[in-house]
Amino acid sequence: AAVLVLWTGYLRVTQYEKGWEFYQHEPLFWVKMSLFAILGASSLFNTAKILQREFFGGAVDDVMSEKLAERMLKIVNGELLAMASIPLMATLMSRGIGYNESIPWQIGAGVTGFLFVGLGGKYVVEAITWKEDV
Repeated sequence: AAVLVLWTGYLRVTQYEKGWEFYQHEPLFWVKMSLFAILGASSLFNTAKILQREFFGGAVDDVMSEKLAERMLKIVNGELLAMASIPLMATLMSRGIGYNESIPWQIGAGVTGFLFVGLGGKYVVEAITWKEDV
């Protein structure tokens, strides 16, 4: 589903509507892309923990610790907040709020890439090195 969202967004930016010339100078577009990057990166922790439990953790019916459940719930709540904020950014962006031609697109793209790589790495390392309190 995420690939479909990215593909349709790419087509909208490059082929339809206002085009790349508009969106590259729209800070809210880069906020939206950053929210999408945060959403994708944060899902790596839960995905990694579920895969670890499924393939390396023994019985699937083992009860999850309260500490792990709380951490996963916090991440899901953050993902929901990012997901709910994306349409708001899209609405504001499409109306040209914050548009500024002097802002180079490389800044927004750099921040978005940094967030995805940095947070993605953080969440994967956290999932791999997760220790339960015994």
